[in-house]
Amino acid sequence: MKQSRIAFALLVLFAVSGVPLAGQVQVSEKKEVAIFSLGYYGWDIPLETLATVDIEIQKVFLELGRFTISGMTQRFSAASVEDFIAALRKTKEADFVMPEKYMFGEAFLTEAEFNRLLGAFIVAIPVITSFDSQWVDSGSEWQTELKTSVSFIDVATGTTLGIADVESSGSSKETQYKSIQEAIDGIPMSLQYEIRLIPAFQLSTRVLAASGSEIKLQMGADMGIKKGYEFAIVSGGMVGGFLDEREAGLVIVKDVGPEVSTAQVLYSSIKPDLDTQLREIPRLGVDLAVFLHPMREILSGTTGLTLGLRVPVTLGFFGTKPWVSAQIYFLDMGGLNAPLSAMAGIEWSKYLGRLQIDTRVGAGAGSNVLTKLLEEALSESDDDWITHYGVTAGLTANWLVTRDIKVFVDAQFDFMLGIFDALGGGFSSYGGPSVGVGVTFKP
Repeated sequence: MKQSRIAFALLVLFAVSGVPLAGQVQVSEKKEVAIFSLGYYGWDIPLETLATVDIEIQKVFLELGRFTISGMTQRFSAASVEDFIAALRKTKEADFVMPEKYMFGEAFLTEAEFNRLLGAFIVAIPVITSFDSQWVDSGSEWQTELKTSVSFIDVATGTTLGIADVESSGSSKETQYKSIQEAIDGIPMSLQYEIRLIPAFQLSTRVLAASGSEIKLQMGADMGIKKGYEFAIVSGGMVGGFLDEREAGLVIVKDVGPEVSTAQVLYSSIKPDLDTQLREIPRLGVDLAVFLHPMREILSGTTGLTLGLRVPVTLGFFGTKPWVSAQIYFLDMGGLNAPLSAMAGIEWSKYLGRLQIDTRVGAGAGSNVLTKLLEEALSESDDDWITHYGVTAGLTANWLVTRDIKVFVDAQFDFMLGIFDALGGGFSSYGGPSVGVGVTFKP
């Protein structure tokens, strides 16, 4: 009887504390969030630039899918956030008496508004913590730099769950107002990723079914899942009252339904099966592939070297995705020759476990900007900045070394047509086949 009572007490303790029992699979549910308006006290920011930012911030939470939200009109100052947390903690005291009005700097909450917040699980308070807007002579433009901090507070405990810090900037050659507006508009663009980085908001789910290298996982559009989302396969559980979990594999979402998604297993040291634990790995949404290619120049017969950065867009895409790249060609054509190209195109990917095969095509333009800068240090130059148009195609074999790094072998063909050759300006046409190696970082 005594052992049964102890077991029951432990069961209640685990249930109340939220600590998973051995073998218990965690599946995230939507969290209720009350979002305050963007606080800017202490900074001379034009009110008209803030006209839509509050709605845009709320849209970030809605698009994430894992929240149900309610908006608050009050704007806190940075110093008031700690006062608000202290007030939440006081409500837990036995002798607490609710005042008719709470003052937090220049913002205040009525008793009814404060009671409404106590019914939510989380409060989000966005505040501008740094603001710098000035005219810059070197660029002949207005430049604005903003730092915004979003504090997430657990109402039940009065503790901070996490802080999302966002830096944004804007510029304008016309007015200071436009540079500020651009910086304000940049806040929501980075906020979604910063929220997903906070452990309390990362999704946990489970495998519903597995067949070969594919799994079905619980969660779909209802929780904001998108193609390209990645989840870690988690093994382990509670050992002696302590959490002992390890990442055992990686899956990537290839198709999203209303409540169920399909994912491709990239690697796993265990066999995913019904109720296997999955945990979200937040990604920025782009890969960064750096490559180096020796190139055979087909027109002159000389050799050259290509150094480039290719950026495939991964968030919202799976097999077919867009990409952009920047490449510098170091050519042996006499004189200073280091043309720069910017390319964009489409990539088709085939996933075979850790092995990934990419085929891509693209087009873009070239510039003599680097050579022009070098030449201007030696002599006057009035050459045109855009000197080439061209095409590219390539085939890449990638190997996933870790969940965050891939190495690859690249075969590529580029051809850039010199559009000013007939006029005696710019570079000559150039291009040719190249084979090289590179590394991809998955931020």
